[in-house]
Amino acid sequence: MTTLQKIIGFSCVLLFSLQLHAQFLSFDKVEYNYGIIPTTMKNSQAVFSCTNRAATGSEPIKITKIKTSNPNIQCELSRESIEPGTRSSIIVTLDPKNLKSIFKEYIYVYTTDAMLGQIVLTLKGTAKNLDPTIEQLYPSVYDVVRMTSLNINLGTIFYPATVVDTIVVYNPQDTAVTMLFPSVPNFLTVQMFPEVIQPNSSSLMVVSYNSALRKSWGNIYDKLYLGFQGKKVDYKMRISISGTITEDFSHLTEEQLKNAPKIKFETSEFCFDTVKKGDPVECKFHFKNEGESTLEIRHIKTSCGCTAGSMEKLSYAKGEEGDVTVTLNTRNKHGNVRQTVTIISNDPKNTESRVVIHGVVVD
Repeated sequence: MTTLQKIIGFSCVLLFSLQLHAQFLSFDKVEYNYGIIPTTMKNSQAVFSCTNRAATGSEPIKITKIKTSNPNIQCELSRESIEPGTRSSIIVTLDPKNLKSIFKEYIYVYTTDAMLGQIVLTLKGTAKNLDPTIEQLYPSVYDVVRMTSLNINLGTIFYPATVVDTIVVYNPQDTAVTMLFPSVPNFLTVQMFPEVIQPNSSSLMVVSYNSALRKSWGNIYDKLYLGFQGKKVDYKMRISISGTITEDFSHLTEEQLKNAPKIKFETSEFCFDTVKKGDPVECKFHFKNEGESTLEIRHIKTSCGCTAGSMEKLSYAKGEEGDVTVTLNTRNKHGNVRQTVTIISNDPKNTESRVVIHGVVVD
């Protein structure tokens, strides 16, 4: 036997051995955080899902036994024998009445996966005797605190105003909490009153939104990230902020409205028929300022990152004409495609003009 044949033979044996002992059972997560859970809340559920990633035709993996660190934890298995490419779920039911304030419990899952063998799943959180009114007043749970809401809707924001909204934060723990706000954008200001939330006490989170610094128009969707002193920042923890930035034309007189700018497009649709996937599409939407004063283009927004809108300039005198150039990237498109571009201007009767580009993309 030649040296090359020996190497090939050894490689085949090694590959077979690796395949034989590979870890094929994959869990979507191994830890579940309940956050703050009232001790009166029975049957709180968590779900751990696992997938058999072995090649088709392999032997199924079996979950042979499940043990828990606490008799108040019950587990139900959706499928004991997991064929290649299929999933099974462990539905965990927790009764927190006898848990410690800050708890950490474990579920031990035994399998026939040669490499995995046993896996440990973790349940953690804070069990608290809460007054029912506390749960009603602060329905949103965020890690170790409760809040009145996890969303701020600012409604209509008249540029360049600064608007303010508040969220009340309650600390049901036995220790004080200090909240942090990492990566706050320059158009947001956040203050806590008081800064340190004492045990079983609340604090007021005051959020100020500066529309002039936001430099955007129309619908806005922003995120305020949260953290806690002494804990690593988890950027999944955030408050959603929404609203609509627009101009306030309510103070204009009839004469001023008569002399206002007026944007008028020749057409609001462009059909590119059929193009090959990956080929860029470009078109122009021609418009004219038919008003009596200067037209100012505030912003161009697209319905997808695959679409871009641009203009040579943003100011157009009375009677002046211009074009909005729209470019569509078809690289990840297929079939019927329809994208919208919104042009926001200081036309008081038509602050948002919409044009549409559509057609068919084929491979």
